[in-house]
Amino acid sequence: MKRLLFLLFFTFAIAASASDFKSGYLCYKILSEKDSTCEVTYNGKDYYHDPYTVDSVVVPMYVKTDKGTYRVVRIGNYAFNDATIRSITLPYSLKEIGEWAFCSCLALPEVMIPEGTVTISDNAFYGCAGLQEVVIPQSVTSIGVSAFQGCSMLETVKIPLGVTIIEDGLFGDCASLKTVLLHNKVKIIGTGSFAGCIKLKSISLPESITSIEDGAFYHCEALQKVSVPSKVKMISNEMFYGCKSLSEIIMPQGIDTIGDKAFGYCQSLTRVRLPESIVRIGCYAFAYCENLVDVPLPAGIRIIDDGAFGNCEALLQAIHPNGVDVIGDFAYSGCTQLKSTRLPESVETIGTAAFDKCPALVNVISMTEKQKAITRHTFSNYAKATLHVPFNCKKKYLLGKYWKDFAKIVEDAR
Repeated sequence: MKRLLFLLFFTFAIAASASDFKSGYLCYKILSEKDSTCEVTYNGKDYYHDPYTVDSVVVPMYVKTDKGTYRVVRIGNYAFNDATIRSITLPYSLKEIGEWAFCSCLALPEVMIPEGTVTISDNAFYGCAGLQEVVIPQSVTSIGVSAFQGCSMLETVKIPLGVTIIEDGLFGDCASLKTVLLHNKVKIIGTGSFAGCIKLKSISLPESITSIEDGAFYHCEALQKVSVPSKVKMISNEMFYGCKSLSEIIMPQGIDTIGDKAFGYCQSLTRVRLPESIVRIGCYAFAYCENLVDVPLPAGIRIIDDGAFGNCEALLQAIHPNGVDVIGDFAYSGCTQLKSTRLPESVETIGTAAFDKCPALVNVISMTEKQKAITRHTFSNYAKATLHVPFNCKKKYLLGKYWKDFAKIVEDAR
């Protein structure tokens, strides 16, 4: 069914974009007879099999036909898809660059978009692997999803003042991108907008930003320091996943959630200060942060989700404040240097293998008078660890399944 819908859409797109006339080596489609406007469209009947093969393209402001003169205001969808062009000159009459307009123009090294252009549509320059420079004028107010994704030679980008949303995947896999200039009217950083920008070392996020979406900086391997704007309320899923050079992250008060895999494989993080507003640390949020030594947990935290600190091999302690309800499955599994943990009176759930593969864990402090259900694999070091329990509770723990397996159970003083 999906394939049929795609074919129908594909056929419709081809039919809807057929050219009305040709002038020189370019094909055009009339947009409005009343306004005498037109767009450049693709060559022939099939944009995929008949790409333009000229080296240099100059798009005129006006084209003359037997019917009259038309002003060129748009580069149509797929117009230069897969074309072999090495240079493009765009007219000042231009208002919009359509979807996939320059997709996979592999030999195109630079583009100067003229002042007056308003819209750069989705995937407009997708996969232009040779594109090193693009000048975006201040007149542009919208840059579409993945518009520059895969432009692997692009090094610098300046966002015009009218653009307030950095759309999903906008600069994804721009492997040479080193400098991004964002102004103080940007509000949203979209999903995967800078994912795979492996040479991006720093980025200044303006205080105007209210949301940074999933995977925004996924595998930005050179990124070293980030200060999250104060209006952002969540560190989203996979936001900094794989940022192996990230050594400092500054998070404002007001953030309540660290999303799933948010800092996974951030191997240069050694210490993280969480804001007091944090309520939940998501699944595998800090997993495989192998040099993470210390993460003091704030008083308001409620949930340490599955695998949250899994395989944080340098982590030394896990002191859970009263108020924590859930310590998830595998929460600290593989924390080979973890020496002590405190289980608060408030805890209701201690997950399967929560402290599995923690051979250095020798002190477990339980603050609850009534022991919670655990499994054989919740702790892996029963035979060498000391369990500290509240005054007058030792007998209860000696009767508790698996709690009784600790090498020593000690009642703390009243």
